[in-house]
Amino acid sequence: MSVAEYDDWETHEQLLRAAWYYYVDQLTQDEVAKRLSISRATAGRLLERSRQTGIVTFTLGSSNFEAFQLGRRLREAFGLREALVPPALEFEPTDPYEVSRRLARGGAQYLQNRLEAGQTLALGWGETVHATMERLPLEQTAKINTATLTGGVNTYVPTLRRVRGKPGPYHDAVIPAPIVVSSPELAESLRNEGVVGRALEHCRAAEHALVGIGGVASQATLAQQGYVSDKELVEIQKLGAVGDILGLFYDAQGRVLDLPLHDRRIGIGVDELRSIPNVIGIAGGMDKVGAILGALRGGYLDVLVTTEDVARALLAAEAGDGATEATKEEYV
Repeated sequence: MSVAEYDDWETHEQLLRAAWYYYVDQLTQDEVAKRLSISRATAGRLLERSRQTGIVTFTLGSSNFEAFQLGRRLREAFGLREALVPPALEFEPTDPYEVSRRLARGGAQYLQNRLEAGQTLALGWGETVHATMERLPLEQTAKINTATLTGGVNTYVPTLRRVRGKPGPYHDAVIPAPIVVSSPELAESLRNEGVVGRALEHCRAAEHALVGIGGVASQATLAQQGYVSDKELVEIQKLGAVGDILGLFYDAQGRVLDLPLHDRRIGIGVDELRSIPNVIGIAGGMDKVGAILGALRGGYLDVLVTTEDVARALLAAEAGDGATEATKEEYV
């Protein structure tokens, strides 16, 4: 029996939810039953069917993720190749660290089914990206190449240490420069420097890119690294910024703002990011809805991994829901 034989999306989604709760979130069968409002015996039968139909193998096959209705709606609304929305827990974490950890499981599941030996994975920075790479098997990451999408070596070091599990023919292309330098002239000079230029070329040639999405707030990576101050972030927000991707701030429609900061930045541009065949964005938290929406409208992503509450808010915003407009302030 194959998954294709199921034309009842509710039944198919229930199988996916049960499998996710049990195998990914590691809930017990009793907890799965309670979460789905079914008996323990029914939960057991769902898990057995999920194995029989091939939904569950050694990983949760990403070809089945489309069964989640929210993911399907996100794909249709924003023209995505894939949208992965882990089912909400009874008590969904709100702490940004815990949200990142939960999304990272989904991101790692997706990458396990996509990364092939010898391919290059270009990396953005941030807690969720690092957490995702931590969850990939070392035997897989040891057989891929990696490249950093921006400068900021200290930001990438923990992730790259985790990626390279053993010596081999594969390599890490690291841009040996800060994310932001002191002047546009220095930035231009560094971009033309041989080793920096070669690292940027590795980025542009990548088959996949994994990026986080930042909001315009004091916890933004650029602020944490000391490249921008809280006062500067306030001014950037007044100019219409709703979020940043790889240190580039954009507005609600995904248009990159004309900021002096960008002239001092070391990294690939948004057009170069779009040209990478498969860009995976991982972000959650209701405070990032505006940022994620802008990134989607800007066409920066091919794949989105996010939480159920954010997925619903994104769909409501794109549909022009008045309630979403009224609460937009808290998203940005």
